[in-house]
Amino acid sequence: MVSHPALLLIAIFFSQAAFAQIGGKTSYQFLDVPVNAHVSGIGGVNISVRDQDPNMVMQNPALLNSSMNKYFSVSYLPYYANIKANSLSYVQKIRNNMFGASLQYLGYGNIQQTDANGTILGTFNAREFAFTVSGSHTINHYTIGANLKLAESHIYTYNSAAILADIGAIFKHPKKEFTIGLVMKNIGVPIQNYVKGHKTVLPFDVQLGTTFKPEHMPLRFSFTADHLQQFDIVYQDTTIKTFDLQGNQIIHKKTFADKAGRHLIVGGELILSKNFHVRVGYNYLRRRELRVASKSGGAGFSWGFMLRIKSFEFGFSRAYYYSAGGTSFLTLTTNFETLMKKKSPSINNTNQN
Repeated sequence: MVSHPALLLIAIFFSQAAFAQIGGKTSYQFLDVPVNAHVSGIGGVNISVRDQDPNMVMQNPALLNSSMNKYFSVSYLPYYANIKANSLSYVQKIRNNMFGASLQYLGYGNIQQTDANGTILGTFNAREFAFTVSGSHTINHYTIGANLKLAESHIYTYNSAAILADIGAIFKHPKKEFTIGLVMKNIGVPIQNYVKGHKTVLPFDVQLGTTFKPEHMPLRFSFTADHLQQFDIVYQDTTIKTFDLQGNQIIHKKTFADKAGRHLIVGGELILSKNFHVRVGYNYLRRRELRVASKSGGAGFSWGFMLRIKSFEFGFSRAYYYSAGGTSFLTLTTNFETLMKKKSPSINNTNQN
């Protein structure tokens, strides 16, 4: 069953080799920002961790499962340069199917407005958000799911809107803790363009991943490959030139290993107990593109933890995007049913003499 989609992905992967670099070519790239602490802590992209975290639905709708029922989560990200992001997620089981709703918001704060000569004219703001409804259905060991998203972007006087969908699938081993995920993200059409006559390009992405936990080990590993629709995503800045001792320009060639590595995200979780997890991740693409010429620092690495206390689950992660430092992610998750449940008053049925 797995071989057919795998072969299709391989064909897509190599058929796009003529194109390179993805950054800056599409709109709505805020949809790829891992707002919640769980995903951020394990590398920034993951489509195969199947547990009770409702935030994973934004990564792959097929991850919707009954253990998420009535779970609510809120996340906050104080990003760089006064940019702030938030997300909300809720999951509800209806009959034999799972449904979810989520809201993702990214605000860029106040931006200084100037004319061509640099004269300050005032300020303006920019913001983007997406509202998503999700659904999944499980048959034996396979789950299929879909996200339907309404995304809007507002930048000064320019506005854009789009309808997008994610289609995902998960295979879960019947006995072992082993899953394989496949998802096609951001399939859709713009319904309003920033500029009339100029079509907004959407950030389509194909991702394949697996998560497994070896028996008798408190470790869970994840390997995810993204941007599979385009093999060569290496960006080389032609304005930066280096020379050897003889004054000859050094031509930096792209290698197969570098091209392939930029698609890979690795994540790991140390499960010390059901109430405490430690998370680490490595994103090779992020490290290669966001490093500076002299050093890479911690770019591409991330870490975090999950702490569960009674009805509340607190998640924290720290992701490093460039050598000067990182940014923190905060997530609070709870189960409404457990939180709202009240103990019935005891009734004393003792017979009185």
